[in-house]
Amino acid sequence: MEPNETVLLTVTIDGRQMRLRVGKQDEAQVLSAVELLNKRIAGFQRFGSSDPLDRLSWAALDLAGEVVRGEKPMESESNEKELTEIEQLLDSL
Repeated sequence: MEPNETVLLTVTIDGRQMRLRVGKQDEAQVLSAVELLNKRIAGFQRFGSSDPLDRLSWAALDLAGEVVRGEKPMESESNEKELTEIEQLLDSL
């Protein structure tokens, strides 16, 4: 593999296709990031917003909070549990 070798990827984030050119050495990480982001977005779909920008914003804020706190991004099962707890608290208001 050449040091500057790139690949053109087509990824789907919340149903929207995007084309990206990334370094070949970064391809697996980009695909993992897309998977993590889509899982996080799916967790916020239950909040009822039909606006994809809302879901993306919530997911970005959630992930950014983990970065700021120095945490490793949560696994989807743990994330689902926390989202369920938040939803129950909101329902009780």
